[in-house]
Amino acid sequence: MITVNEIAKLVDGTVGGDGGIHIKGMASSRFAEEGDITFALDGEELERAGKSRASCVLTMVDMENYPKTTLRVGDMKLAITMLYNAMLEMKPPGKGVIHPAAVIAKSAGLGRDVSIGPNAVIGEAARIGDNTTVSANCVIGKNVTIGQRSCLYPNVTVYDCSVIGDRVIIHSGSVIGADGFGYVPREGKIYKVPQMGNVVIEDDVEIGANSCVDRGTFTSTVIGRGVKLDNQVQIAHNVKLGRNVIIAGQSAVAGSSTVGDNTMLGGQVGITDHVSIGSNVKAGAKTGITGNVKDDKVIFGYPAREVADARKLFALLSLLLKNARKFRALLRNSPDD
Repeated sequence: MITVNEIAKLVDGTVGGDGGIHIKGMASSRFAEEGDITFALDGEELERAGKSRASCVLTMVDMENYPKTTLRVGDMKLAITMLYNAMLEMKPPGKGVIHPAAVIAKSAGLGRDVSIGPNAVIGEAARIGDNTTVSANCVIGKNVTIGQRSCLYPNVTVYDCSVIGDRVIIHSGSVIGADGFGYVPREGKIYKVPQMGNVVIEDDVEIGANSCVDRGTFTSTVIGRGVKLDNQVQIAHNVKLGRNVIIAGQSAVAGSSTVGDNTMLGGQVGITDHVSIGSNVKAGAKTGITGNVKDDKVIFGYPAREVADARKLFALLSLLLKNARKFRALLRNSPDD
């Protein structure tokens, strides 16, 4: 647990009331229990929080004569984020539970306090680290390695030989290590290219629901440390994502492309195969990237352009559409070359 005074130092806040109260969790006012901290952005939420069972209220509003201890901050989103992550680090590991309906190979190795949900399948020679949770209906293939304090939500599938690091979160419906999309047309027939590599997911990665990371053809598809993938993201075979890459929903990175550290891709961004995206790049939603991008660029549009050039182009297109009749008349009246 942590006191309100300690939280105030963490989030640069001001305490109103008893700063010595111990906080054990955080929740919305509707579900808060004694010992929880809740949050309120406006008068209506403050009134509801004041009547809740929460022990402390995080707010951006100055309060007098409030019925509960308050913690006033300048940036609510940042304060909640910092507190949430601090409490995650302080949370002691729970005791592992193996559901009787789980199917675990005799050669699989489970660390301390591993939890396996109902109907989950753990394959031959798989290794699962301490305090990791594999939820209901997950399938873990043979020779898979999963690190410590990771969490796989229900219905995640991890194909053979995949490697998953520590503190990795994979949400429901995602598939790790399926075959890459590789085919060779020849003499009227389409031949499948063997996909014999694997997937390596480094520490502190989070993968959203219904996303796919394909195995490498002969080497590894690599998801770097700290990467965050939204729901419905496709990472193709042989892709290498650097550290702390963020990719929003419905984006796709085609085979053998690389994305540098700290790059951010908006929703529905598409990256073609065999291109290199630098570090610290930002790509706006629906950008189509068909060539290499240098470090620190901000790009947008299809084909991708630096954002200033893309805005000029859209402005010119708008001008052209607005004055289409004038341009046509001008062209009709112009002398032929």
